[in-house]
Amino acid sequence: MTNPIKTTITDEQLEQLRAQVGVVNSSAKKELADSEIKRSTVRTWAVLNADMRPLYMDPDHAQASPWGAIIAPPAIILSYERINPGVDFLPGAYPILSKAQLNFDKPIRVGDTVVSESEITQVEEVTNTGVAGRVISAAIETRVKDADGQPVGTAVQDWHLYERGSDAQRTLFAGRGDDAHMHSQEDIEALGAEYKTEEQRGADSLYWDDVSEGDELQHLLKGPTTRIRAGDRRNSTWYWGHKQGWDEMDDHPELFFTNENGMLEPVMATDWVHHRAQRWGGLPGALENAADRPNYLVQALANWMGDSGFPAEVNLDFPIQSMIGDVTRSYGRVTGKSMSGDQGLVTLEVWQINQLDQKITTGTATVVLPTR
Repeated sequence: MTNPIKTTITDEQLEQLRAQVGVVNSSAKKELADSEIKRSTVRTWAVLNADMRPLYMDPDHAQASPWGAIIAPPAIILSYERINPGVDFLPGAYPILSKAQLNFDKPIRVGDTVVSESEITQVEEVTNTGVAGRVISAAIETRVKDADGQPVGTAVQDWHLYERGSDAQRTLFAGRGDDAHMHSQEDIEALGAEYKTEEQRGADSLYWDDVSEGDELQHLLKGPTTRIRAGDRRNSTWYWGHKQGWDEMDDHPELFFTNENGMLEPVMATDWVHHRAQRWGGLPGALENAADRPNYLVQALANWMGDSGFPAEVNLDFPIQSMIGDVTRSYGRVTGKSMSGDQGLVTLEVWQINQLDQKITTGTATVVLPTR
């Protein structure tokens, strides 16, 4: 581990961030023409999350569903966040998703126009006493709407920003040793067999009347995650290289490092690959940022609910971070039932566990099911 990158969060930077609270970042008018949801949009998101169920991919299947058309995976609303925590918050700081709350008002159908707006709703320092390195919590609320301004969904994400090279950043690797987890060939073969056991209810409706407290969902396997999953999907929204790199370097040198070729590269690229995280971060390896975990849990709910069900709300906490190469299994258990008008609501406890049997995610979910 050599040449660790170190960054500092100053009081001035923190005040500048606090000044952004309540400032709304919305879809620009010029972008509205690209806001229509196309089949390719849905397919890309489905493939990205390995959730290629017929409801998202097959027009004939989807037309026969209660929605009458292909719909997008509900957690796609996460992709509409219009603030990049790794760039727009505290340039150069290390972003980790700490909490996520998703509310779903209605499904997004192919042909819908979807726009969004994001704002920072809260900023506070959460530095741990006795641990060197500042940590700042900043919450982003993203409101997704249709062309008529009607709500589609809301995502509130609490990001924690760490000073790079600090003891505080290293606490994220507590209990993980000096390197990433290594899977044996036996492990890989067992995971391949486990993947084949996944079941999707699909068109076979699950009715509210048939659900009982204590019912458990079939768990959903994801991973081991790879480098391509770790790439920051939002990086291209702000950085393209060439002259722009030198211009940005003048304004925010902390956003860059000098890579293996002596070239400027965004500092978050050191977070994507173990050897880079070790060489430039002085860390055991590269972490995921937990942003995929809500997708995994919503997919587990969809497998259980079938095409006729729809999530209403998911609230998640991420007490333990995962490293690239980890496995995530998503679980759920019914904790209650109720009626809201003519809607059957089911509440669940949800959680996720890695290959070390650590509970890396805790939370709750509410879903809407048809009644008989």
